[in-house]
Amino acid sequence: MSGVSLSEQMGAMALIDELRHNQTEIQKYLDLPKHRKAVAERIREFYKAQGVEVEDALVEQGVRKYFATRLTYEAPALRWWEQRLADGYLRRYHWLKWVAIWTPIVLFSLNAWTHVIIDFKEQRRYTYADLVGLQNEAHSRTQQVFLLQEQIAKLEPAVASSQLASAGRLLDKAKSRLATARQQTAIKLPQFAVPEEQRSFNDGTMVSNARIDLRRSVTSLKDVRSQLDEIDTLLTAVQKLKSLTASREFLVASKVVPEVAAAAKEAQGALEEADNRGAVRAMAKVDQAVRLTDQQSLNPNYLATLEAARASVRQMNLSQADAAQFQPLLSQVEQAIQALDVATTTRGLKEIEQLLAFAKTPLTLDIVSRAGEKSMVERNFDPTGGKSWYLLTEATDAAGNVLPVPITSIETGEKRYASVFGVRVNQATYQEVKNDKLADGHVDNRRLGSKDANSLGFKFLKGRTTAKPAYILEW
Repeated sequence: MSGVSLSEQMGAMALIDELRHNQTEIQKYLDLPKHRKAVAERIREFYKAQGVEVEDALVEQGVRKYFATRLTYEAPALRWWEQRLADGYLRRYHWLKWVAIWTPIVLFSLNAWTHVIIDFKEQRRYTYADLVGLQNEAHSRTQQVFLLQEQIAKLEPAVASSQLASAGRLLDKAKSRLATARQQTAIKLPQFAVPEEQRSFNDGTMVSNARIDLRRSVTSLKDVRSQLDEIDTLLTAVQKLKSLTASREFLVASKVVPEVAAAAKEAQGALEEADNRGAVRAMAKVDQAVRLTDQQSLNPNYLATLEAARASVRQMNLSQADAAQFQPLLSQVEQAIQALDVATTTRGLKEIEQLLAFAKTPLTLDIVSRAGEKSMVERNFDPTGGKSWYLLTEATDAAGNVLPVPITSIETGEKRYASVFGVRVNQATYQEVKNDKLADGHVDNRRLGSKDANSLGFKFLKGRTTAKPAYILEW
């Protein structure tokens, strides 16, 4: 015990007393009815000692009222501006959102209106040169109005004679737009370019309005020209359609092919609504009707050509196998004529004509024997080790002219007319021709076969080719 200092003892006791006091105070408020009763009893003793008579009910009421408001806080009444600040702070997240939204809008609007006001002021500034320039521009626009008025006057009889309602409506629109342009070019300007400080507000407004009207007149005149161009296109289309429907070709084709009459009717409908859907579309419909009629008018000629080709095939007395080669071409052309496919029809008739010419002509098949050109080709089929041999051949007519002949390649399946082609032969024939060419650079025994007139098949010399000769087109 002797080791404990007085300062430590006093410090600990002070802390204990503070805790005890706090505990006592807390107990007062935790057991408020008991504490309130003790206070009331002490007050009675005080009044009794002073010789004052006080009713117990009055003491109880006073004590209860005292303790009822003892631990409450009553905020002082705020003035109106203090109330507004407090409400604004409490609702800050709500109104800050709208501030963030509207601030850029307001700033942008202020900036835009600033430019509008500046431009408004700038438009009212002018010099003598500005007045002269505006007068010259107005004069130029007036001349354009006059020229367009003359053009409209020239178009009026043609529009009336066309009896096309859409053209009349377009002409009325052009007249109305031209009247607007005439008003826009009739500008008013101040008489003198007085100093800026002496100008009236009306002077600046007059110059500004003149500039605006002249700018608008450019658009108006452009619209008038566009409408007049559409009228010209319509009149051309009307005349084109009238010429078509009056032609003999159309009268014949429209009775045979319903599509021709339908195309002409559709073109007439497009002309009637051209003021709303455009003159270019109407002209396209007319051109379509013309093309369809032209295609139909060509049908008789194509059919006659096709029948002539069929007759030529019959007159040749071809073998059944050779005649069968013409049938796909003849059927293809007939289908193309019915489908109004001019390109396919023309191409097919040319192929038939070329095949007929080949069939009619007798030919001689000779091995190519010219300096610097191959006469033979050897094919190696790895890894099997198989080989095949081909002699390069050309077909000549009685005059010695080399003619292209139809050949189908056994390697690729390609079929085309070729002036030189490879004919498969046996190894003995290949070696014989090879030795012949090695001897002096030429092939002496060139003859490989022939083709008779009115025939499509080749006849090869016995023993020189394989049993079923095959052909190649590349080497």
